[in-house]
Amino acid sequence: MSGYGGDAVDFSFSLVVMGDSAVGKSLLVACTQPATAVDVPSMEPQFGLQSKVHTYESRGALYKVQMWEVPGAPRYLQGASRYASLAAGVVLVFDVNRRPTFERIALWLDAASSTGSQLPMVLIGNKADLPPSASRVSSGEAEQFASRHGMQYFEASAMANQGVTEAFSTLMATVIGQIPNPPEPSLLVKTRIQIGRKLADNRAFRAALFDIPSVPQ
Repeated sequence: MSGYGGDAVDFSFSLVVMGDSAVGKSLLVACTQPATAVDVPSMEPQFGLQSKVHTYESRGALYKVQMWEVPGAPRYLQGASRYASLAAGVVLVFDVNRRPTFERIALWLDAASSTGSQLPMVLIGNKADLPPSASRVSSGEAEQFASRHGMQYFEASAMANQGVTEAFSTLMATVIGQIPNPPEPSLLVKTRIQIGRKLADNRAFRAALFDIPSVPQ
């Protein structure tokens, strides 16, 4: 990613949501829609992937966040690294009552990590509101896994919309915290964040970024 994005936002970036089938990825993404957000209709699926675009405002800046949901079928594992290579952050999801979905998180993590970049990530154990099964993954076990891999762990219920905002907000804050000041484009390339048209068209920003002397009035 380089150059200026065409959207009337300050910055834009992508998040990738990964995990096995039927762990609740789609509903988790749906829960991220703030009441005050400007929602852009979903894009047509590409190679089975679903894309949802939200526009968020935080501390006076406007962000376009594109969320890619990778299907959970095993055949998509190989292609997951491609989308991770374009993303600024990754959300890994498993079903707390289906242990195999937790055990396979390591495979999704490997796919996301194969890009060679230290991407910000969070781990979500979804469906925590359901009655515990015999194979339920404990919070302590999931937290230990997340800690070993430099992530934070969140138990959530997409159905009840509990814990979802906290997980995504934490990842968003980490991603946004990487934006250098000033946000010089060549430095942003490493974070996979783009400058949007709103900021690029700001005269004061251009003057600061390119050291343009101010013109006397």
